[in-house]
Amino acid sequence: MFLDIATDLLTPPSRRQAFAAGGLAIAGAAGLTSAPTPPRLMFGANRSAFPSFNTAIPRGVAVRVYYDAKNQFPAGWPNRLPGAWMTLSLRPNPGDLLAGKLDSQLKAIIDSAPAHSELTFWHENTTGNPLGYPSYVNNPRAALLMQHYGQSLCSGTKVRFGVITCGPVGQQAGWIAPGLDWYGDDLYDFPRLRNPDGTLNQAKIYARLDANLQTWRKRSGQHRPSLRICETNSPHDSHRKNWFTWLAQWMAAHNGRRILTYWNPDRGLANNGLSGPWPPTQNVVDRLHQLSQTY
Repeated sequence: MFLDIATDLLTPPSRRQAFAAGGLAIAGAAGLTSAPTPPRLMFGANRSAFPSFNTAIPRGVAVRVYYDAKNQFPAGWPNRLPGAWMTLSLRPNPGDLLAGKLDSQLKAIIDSAPAHSELTFWHENTTGNPLGYPSYVNNPRAALLMQHYGQSLCSGTKVRFGVITCGPVGQQAGWIAPGLDWYGDDLYDFPRLRNPDGTLNQAKIYARLDANLQTWRKRSGQHRPSLRICETNSPHDSHRKNWFTWLAQWMAAHNGRRILTYWNPDRGLANNGLSGPWPPTQNVVDRLHQLSQTY
């Protein structure tokens, strides 16, 4: 049995509220094939969890890969996960990048990339500096210049270049370049998105996403910019079915193309983190599998 969720997922959020409390309706597999086809939304996971994630969710082929040292680059596009749709995070030194000193290395990576490849520089380089970047990286001028440069390097190739924010995007508008191929955010279940009793609040989640969308529209110059959620999870396993489902609903309705889940045993609830180890409970795995089939 699969969840016949395609029609519900295409319903505007205001009309979906009635479905939230009761969950999603169960129907046969035939219902999926006859339902309207939503935009293709790929699911995936971070590199360490990806092999197990992909085994459990064969259509979850997107993966997030990080090179987290300054000017640390692979010789070519990473190829140890054949067939994966990779979002690659690199950290080029801004001065070297803008002076053209890294062009040959970066072009070797970009030019060897397969279809469906995506690249970003210095993810979460935003106000508040959540990752503790040095000041020559963490400022809006450097952020914009690096994004423009990355976009130019990827122009005419198989690689699509984008930016990944964290936190309310409206507070980061001056850090986001126009004209990028895609716009992404690392979004987790945290207390401000919950009800007083600690359960998830769908309206608050959609309000955050709607507000983010307004900024992405203004900065991109597009009414329907191509969107990504590049890290996401909840530390509460009981929240995850609704969390992933509601994100998928919203993303499918707003030109979202990738949702990359993040799993880390050292960043779970016991350690005051925002994710947890893979695998979660089976009902969460089943929901992710069903969502991946629907989209």
